[in-house]
Amino acid sequence: MSEPPDDPWERARATQQADVAAALARRERRCPACGAPQRAGGRTCVECGADLTARDSGRGWRRNALIAGIAVAVVAAAAFPLISSLREDAAGERARAAQRQAALERQERARLREDARPVRAEGPPPRAAADPLAHRGRLVARGAELIAADARRRAAAGRLDGTIRGASCDPFPTTEARQAAEQDPGTARGRYECVAYTSKFAAPEGQDGEQRTGLFGYPYWLVLDYERSALVWCKVTPRAGEGGRSLASVPVPVPCRDPSGPG
Repeated sequence: MSEPPDDPWERARATQQADVAAALARRERRCPACGAPQRAGGRTCVECGADLTARDSGRGWRRNALIAGIAVAVVAAAAFPLISSLREDAAGERARAAQRQAALERQERARLREDARPVRAEGPPPRAAADPLAHRGRLVARGAELIAADARRRAAAGRLDGTIRGASCDPFPTTEARQAAEQDPGTARGRYECVAYTSKFAAPEGQDGEQRTGLFGYPYWLVLDYERSALVWCKVTPRAGEGGRSLASVPVPVPCRDPSGPG
């Protein structure tokens, strides 16, 4: 007669029951004092009467503490190289970011210096017995024409955005002394603030109710030598206002600064 087929579930239950029985079975102990085997469940040795629990308890506590200490040391030893590596990576990334920023700033300064390079031209010569102030007005108008043409060339090269519709120049700075010098025939040179504009807008009225016009565009400095009919101008890039930060900045070139001061 053939044997019944093996039932895996029955085998698993039997194995589990055996494991439970082994775990619950009373384990043989030995007396720490005399070494006699202890089959009873008492706290003292059946041969010499020594305490069976005190030594075992202390040794177990020390063993557990030693194991925990070793585990902590192993974890710390494994974590130290990782933390050190992360710190090195962060420091390296900061150094690389600083290098990239420095390279960008160098490139921007080079671009701004080229952008602000002074441009010189000759204006119309003074007419015989002409009024010096009338001649000055023609030089200012000529400077505005040349600056508009300069801005259009830059826009065609992709260095400026928008359509340049013209340029406007006013005496600078806007102080009473500068306004007086503009009307003085004996003034030899003067600086002007110019805008190569792409559009105009209605500005708020002045204190005297005068209608004013604002300009959107690109700023320039213009310096005129009235006696020699010589012009020099520079495109300038204003620094960022309060709360802002420019990538880089360069000073206004000396030829375009105020003839009577540092500009």
